[in-house]
Amino acid sequence: MTKLKIPAFISFLTFVFSLTAAQNPTSKPATHRPVTPQAKGQSDKDAAAKPALPTTAEVDAYMKRSFGYDPGVNWEVLAIRQSTVPGIAEIIVSVNKGEPYHLFYSSVAQLAFVGQTLPFGPNPYAAARAKLQAAFGPSRGGPNSPIQIVEFSDLECPHCKAAQPIIEKLQGDFPQVHFVFQQFPLPASIHPWAMKAAQYADCAGQMNKDAFWKYVDSIFDNQGGIALATADDKLKELATAAGYDAQKISTCAASPETEARVKKSLELGQSLNVGQTPTVFINGRTVLGPASIPYDNLKNLVQFEIDHAGK
Repeated sequence: MTKLKIPAFISFLTFVFSLTAAQNPTSKPATHRPVTPQAKGQSDKDAAAKPALPTTAEVDAYMKRSFGYDPGVNWEVLAIRQSTVPGIAEIIVSVNKGEPYHLFYSSVAQLAFVGQTLPFGPNPYAAARAKLQAAFGPSRGGPNSPIQIVEFSDLECPHCKAAQPIIEKLQGDFPQVHFVFQQFPLPASIHPWAMKAAQYADCAGQMNKDAFWKYVDSIFDNQGGIALATADDKLKELATAAGYDAQKISTCAASPETEARVKKSLELGQSLNVGQTPTVFINGRTVLGPASIPYDNLKNLVQFEIDHAGK
């Protein structure tokens, strides 16, 4: 994952989040509020657990006040939403077009911290496993295996490129495991042609699942030669080399159905709090940056999950 060049940001695991909302706690922003109907009989206490979220303008004001002294620092607020923890907002920010940071903010304490939430309990990955039953991308391995490895990947992401041979090696070492590839293109402000590549690759998976893997490898191999202005031509050229009809895959990539499928894949990842690529789930367990993990450790982890299937 791209690292920030401003030590002050990543060193503050807990810091005061000075937002306008702190000065006017009764204000209710018009945007970034989840559209969720209140259930009948919901108590005031339950409603209080979902305080008004800060607005993009308020988060932007905080960033300007904290980091405006450095002209080399720029940022984009990607999302503001309720976190999985009641009463805590999740704010996703990209700094210097790097991969996102997650801030968790309490309007009551007026504090925020940088990090991630972790599942807990005797079977901490069961909830994620249940959600991942909806994974629908191109797959390899035993379809009825109790162990599933799902990768959320961005085809413009250099870290995904580095992870791909590792994932393929795991596939070779554990052919009985079900491997699924899900599209998760990051915003265009970070990776300009990632969405277009995701649409082409989604079509490739629909047209010929066996050739899909060759096509994905070729996109990773040619990342440096693809730009937004020439992405269509390059992606068609690579598709032809992988055995696809260039015109058919181009037409498919531009269709509303393909856009909907990529959006569905993004939504699945977001429901699992995917915020960077690649994110891999091994039997529901989140693994970030597999290319930076010693391969023997990854093998041991997969074997451990096989040995604990259903637990």
